[in-house]
Amino acid sequence: MEPFSVIALTGNILQFVERVAVLISASRELSVSGAKQEHIELSTIAEELRSLVLRVTPAELAQDTLPSDDEKSIRLLGEQCNEVAQELLCVLESLKVKEKDGHFRQIESFHKVLLSEWKKPKIVALQGRLDRIGTNIQTHISSYDSGKILGRLDELSAQNRFLQSDRKSDISQLRKELRGIFGGIGKKLQENESRNRTMTALLSAVACGSQYAAEQFVLEQLRFEEIDYRYANIREAHNHTLSWVVDTGEQHSPATFDDWLSSDDNLYWISGKPGSGKSTLMKFLHDNPRNLEKLQTWTKQKRLIRAAYFFWDAGKSIQKSQEGLLRSLLFDILRQNPDLIPQVYPNIWRLFFSSRIIADTSTSRSNAVTMSLSVPGLLDALKVACNIAAGLDTRFCFLIDGLDEYEGQANDMIEFIALLRNLPDVKICVSSRPWNEFECEFGKDGSQKLYMQDYNGLDIEKYVYDILDKDGNYQELEDKEAGDLLVREIVQAANGVFLWVFLVVRSFQEGLENGDRVFDLRERLRKLPSDLNEYFNRIILSDVAEFYHGHSAEMFLVTLEGHEDIPLMAYWFIREDPKYVLDLERKPLSMQQVNKRLRDTAKRLNACCKGLLEIQGTGFDHRLFGDTSLPSSIFFARKVGFLHRTVREYLQLGATRSVLHDWCSANFEPHETSCKVLLAQIKISPDDDQYHKQVSHLGNLFRNHRRLIPPSSDGTIITALTDEFHYSCRDSVEGIFSTGITGEEKAQVRIGSEVNRGKGKISKLVSRMRNKLRMSLR
Repeated sequence: MEPFSVIALTGNILQFVERVAVLISASRELSVSGAKQEHIELSTIAEELRSLVLRVTPAELAQDTLPSDDEKSIRLLGEQCNEVAQELLCVLESLKVKEKDGHFRQIESFHKVLLSEWKKPKIVALQGRLDRIGTNIQTHISSYDSGKILGRLDELSAQNRFLQSDRKSDISQLRKELRGIFGGIGKKLQENESRNRTMTALLSAVACGSQYAAEQFVLEQLRFEEIDYRYANIREAHNHTLSWVVDTGEQHSPATFDDWLSSDDNLYWISGKPGSGKSTLMKFLHDNPRNLEKLQTWTKQKRLIRAAYFFWDAGKSIQKSQEGLLRSLLFDILRQNPDLIPQVYPNIWRLFFSSRIIADTSTSRSNAVTMSLSVPGLLDALKVACNIAAGLDTRFCFLIDGLDEYEGQANDMIEFIALLRNLPDVKICVSSRPWNEFECEFGKDGSQKLYMQDYNGLDIEKYVYDILDKDGNYQELEDKEAGDLLVREIVQAANGVFLWVFLVVRSFQEGLENGDRVFDLRERLRKLPSDLNEYFNRIILSDVAEFYHGHSAEMFLVTLEGHEDIPLMAYWFIREDPKYVLDLERKPLSMQQVNKRLRDTAKRLNACCKGLLEIQGTGFDHRLFGDTSLPSSIFFARKVGFLHRTVREYLQLGATRSVLHDWCSANFEPHETSCKVLLAQIKISPDDDQYHKQVSHLGNLFRNHRRLIPPSSDGTIITALTDEFHYSCRDSVEGIFSTGITGEEKAQVRIGSEVNRGKGKISKLVSRMRNKLRMSLR
């Protein structure tokens, strides 16, 4: 039981004792409410007793939970209260049977009822039992280690920071209240008046704590690991760019967006060519405080809740799905207004709190409390949240980037956006490429759309000047006027495609490093393709040295076929022979080795892929895996991804794939290679408990790629890699690799575990089999 549940149960037991003691008292004739009256309904007493029983009945323990001695004692006291209540209920049922009409009659005193059924010594004995239970429970409360409940609050506070829930001040205030309650609690429980006041305050406080824990459970279910990954890896807007979108005083500013922010119109569409900077603009709008000022005109002093989602075509399925969008929007809404959670998810709330004042959230979590994450269920929850919040003077602004990166049909997404637009008090800004479907639906009203290439010319000019002004080689050019003219030529040739400019400026910097003059740079610009695909083709076919063609192709194909970005460290092993990985010792690298390999791999990645693949992770949310200290943050969080979505689309072209496969080694298969490099990283990963989640994630990736290896691949190597994977997981069969693992895989891991422990003939047999298999590979 978690601390909140322990305290709640003890408080409920104490209240049970006091209430039943009043009911059976001979000195007073009291009603259920405590006020004197002529008659009492026995049915009311029976109802209250049943309610009290529920409050002193502890939640069932999870199968793998062992209660402490204190918990055992408290649970035993709860069971004793239950026995007392059942004896009293038997008396009531007996009276009911004796009545001719089968109904409870009215009485003047429950004590008189007991005297009619029991002997006086039995009543005295019952009072003695209650006194002993009360004394014991007061002792438990007085001696309870307040550090446990304060420690639970620390956990809530840490999780609150992770979830960014709006409970920081509430949890801080709760901590102060509990410190005050536990201060001298033993003395406070000695007197009736102070005892009642103290227990009421204590139960109220732990009820709040349990509520916050239940809220966090719901938020944890909605959140998914990749929820912020795309947003975090979108490039920040370059200094002093994009201000035009919210500053109507600037030349060429689209006044339409500024007007839309303060209007009652509920949809705005941002579009543009591939690589023109749509996602960068959406991130800028998400982060820019000027938007809040403009939106205040629309909200009219109502509360504003903002939520955002960034689709990612190159990510996992959830990152390009309606489920991911809805979970993200709901997560953002509910973390900012957690008071909505009980109304949005009433069934979940009842599971936590039904039949008890306080829910044992830890037990519930380990049992069958699950939330529906289906699209219809999530959409219903979003409707409820918006409808309730609208009645509480709240308005919503949603930013949804990359509708064209949705995994389904464009028309499905258009219909989905229409559903969102029908929600009350909602304003939505969406972005996408100018596909016909989106143009027809969103592009009819010129006051509610903008095309990036129509407005980013000055931004491109600022970017080019800023980068070149910081380049010492450019500053040493003799003909600066010609250099300035060249910048204008770049802007004109870009046609609003920021990504093309990024590549051109990088090419210029390489030329300047080689001593190019303005004439040479102009000639370089003239020869550079204006089409992105042609530019990528030039980079791969001309800029990548022939010596690196094989390595380049395998890096590109592993990245292209990945379910998600693979850690940079794994790329160190791409060209290693499988035998090297099979023989690799399961031993963590030193920090020096980690840094050296990452530096070398980064250099090789740049030489082989010329910036089309890049290292991502500076904006990566390290909290996904808990600890951010070295080596975790660099060993697992630095990953390899595409420079831009257009690079991935170029690599998916049949002609490009054909070239890459021609460059690969004869036996190369991308999923098999992914298994190899992931296994290698698992074997050299830190083995501390704090890194289990990261290593488990690598294991899940291994299994995903293992299932996608085509039957035509070399079965011997695949079997060897799979066997070695299970062997490397030998110490984690019930731990970090248990999620998603099949029964057959668990059995294989257990055999590996026996090998590791050197137990008898099985160990020797499996060892011989493994050695024989490796020999067959040589």
